[in-house]
Amino acid sequence: MKKLLFLLAMLPIVAQAQWQYGVEAGVTFNYLQSNYEASNSAQVGAKARLLVAYTTESNLYFESGLSYMGNKGGKIYEYDITPISPSDFETHIFNIQIRSISSISTKIQDLRIPLSIGYVVNITDEWAFVPKFGGWFSLGVAGRTHIEAKDDKGNQYKESISAFDKYEYTFDKTKYYLNAFERFDIGVSIGIDFRYTNLMVRAKCDLGLRNLNASLGNPQSRSYSVVLGYLF
Repeated sequence: MKKLLFLLAMLPIVAQAQWQYGVEAGVTFNYLQSNYEASNSAQVGAKARLLVAYTTESNLYFESGLSYMGNKGGKIYEYDITPISPSDFETHIFNIQIRSISSISTKIQDLRIPLSIGYVVNITDEWAFVPKFGGWFSLGVAGRTHIEAKDDKGNQYKESISAFDKYEYTFDKTKYYLNAFERFDIGVSIGIDFRYTNLMVRAKCDLGLRNLNASLGNPQSRSYSVVLGYLF
């Protein structure tokens, strides 16, 4: 009897709680934060997500889903290393005598599973905002690393290689490595939603926690996004 009374008492709470499903799409501004003193440059990408959300009667808000993020990564300027001879590559990056690598950038496309918790602040019956924080896990499904280098005469050369392959080269009988970027990444996020009925505008910051490439000063991913969404 006590169990039955408890279940009956919980019915109004369950009835007032709400499951929602939604879609969102927008733009991201991505860069890499590394140990190098060289400047970093952001690059623009796209973001899309299918989401599922649950709001309790006390306005606690839980959200997850599956998202696609394009062009995660960024550009590292003035990455000057020991002069190299890339003709020694088993897989050639360049077929010329290179004196320095002037910049390296990467663009990674990943799938991401986020989980966040927030609180719905109702301003009116139609307007609300939702501050949130949480974490995420991502898998890189495709990516390219772009290299710019110069020869002795200052001529510029460009090449594109897979972001997830490790490359080896030698100079004066010494081996050097350009490590592959890590496919798996984890991080934390903080953001806020502004809602009008079922429409929402979301601003969010994602901070990666994993070092993605030991050859490039252990960079970590940083991303700022603005998206437009709809909750069903």
